[in-house]
Amino acid sequence: MNENDKKDRKQTSEIDFLSDSFFQRSVKKTKWKQFGLYTLISLVTVIVCMVVIHTGTQYLLNKKIEADNQKYYAEMGSGDPIKGAGITNRSTRYHYNLFNVVGETTYYKEIGNRQFVWDTETKKYPVIGKVQITNRGSGLTEINRIDDEANRVVRYNQLNNERIIDFYYPTISYTFLPQDLDIAVGLDENKLIEVALSFKEPMASSELGEVLGYNNVDWLWINTKTKKQMEHLKNMDESDSIKVLNGDNARGFGVSKEHPYSDSLKEPTMISGAIISGTPKELERFLNMNIIRASVIGATIDKY
Repeated sequence: MNENDKKDRKQTSEIDFLSDSFFQRSVKKTKWKQFGLYTLISLVTVIVCMVVIHTGTQYLLNKKIEADNQKYYAEMGSGDPIKGAGITNRSTRYHYNLFNVVGETTYYKEIGNRQFVWDTETKKYPVIGKVQITNRGSGLTEINRIDDEANRVVRYNQLNNERIIDFYYPTISYTFLPQDLDIAVGLDENKLIEVALSFKEPMASSELGEVLGYNNVDWLWINTKTKKQMEHLKNMDESDSIKVLNGDNARGFGVSKEHPYSDSLKEPTMISGAIISGTPKELERFLNMNIIRASVIGATIDKY
């Protein structure tokens, strides 16, 4: 056999081997194994990355929520005046997404023995960036209506359409000082009524406790404006509605028989007003108290 014949036989043998069905099945099987292995590696890599990203973002989001809550509870426990006249408590529900959390908080007021929703607030906690208030049930802007009968601008809560109380500063001059307590005691006996009292002058907590007592007294207003800010208010040539303090922006403390005036304050503090609530009959005892400069009706709800 010559050399050429040997080469031809070798080539033929190689061709036969490559075209062999068993060999081709082996090649295909190997390719599928490689494909499967690569796919598995890719899936595991993606899953691990997703777990790492999810765990990391949730950690950062929870830290933001915790920091935001700590600000609230630090204020509550600091002994400093708390913002929001008559707000008793709050509850929050959180809705988690991959890169943000939406927190829906409900704030409650209490009149007599009845608790009701006063406001809602929606916050967005992004992984990167600042916490944002995206919605507020009571409105991000006020609804103010001129009430001819009340002879003043009356503010309304957009969530429940209840009146928002106003406080009148002791040292500011006004064209009109409302006396809504007279109206409150004449309302239906089955109503529970919130009334904001503004005093003629600030009073020490010990003195005020003797005058007002504790029954039907829910909250004490502390004027936190500086002397400079008060001077600015005095010199403002504006309507009364600009120079009064919206109750939702007022600062103070809740009080009760269990938490008397002295226990609510970290140090002796001058008090400029209060929130009282109850039925018309229960509010009668506050009539003709000579410490009251102005009184404003707030929310009213049915007793039953």
